[in-house]
Amino acid sequence: MSTPDKSYATQSIGATVLVVMMEVDPEHEDEFNRWYDEEHLPERMGIPGYISARRFKLEEGEGVLTYLCIWEMEDGSPLQSAEYHTQNQRPSALRDRAHGLIKQRMRGLYKQIYPVAGAFEDHSGFHPEQANG
Repeated sequence: MSTPDKSYATQSIGATVLVVMMEVDPEHEDEFNRWYDEEHLPERMGIPGYISARRFKLEEGEGVLTYLCIWEMEDGSPLQSAEYHTQNQRPSALRDRAHGLIKQRMRGLYKQIYPVAGAFEDHSGFHPEQANG
């Protein structure tokens, strides 16, 4: 196994991720995405302890939900914070409509186990798909 090249900056990520998957009917995706992108993400990112968030839409696969959001966090404490509970209780017509559009939801909080800190990154410059292409 090669030794990581320390000349590259490493990505700063949290040691905990909150993974949320959701299913929404295609005819309601625009409103759902508007809520998630314009209201939900900015609100949550304002809570101390949230580091980053990325959303994905399924391209291929079976037995999984269409939408995925990965929230990087320092730890799970933001989910217990006063800010988190205040946001959940704040009135929002857009959020209420969007929640009604979600057909199925799965959520899990994961703690990083390897590497102990940071991320395992490939800085070798070798990418087989490019070499074979």
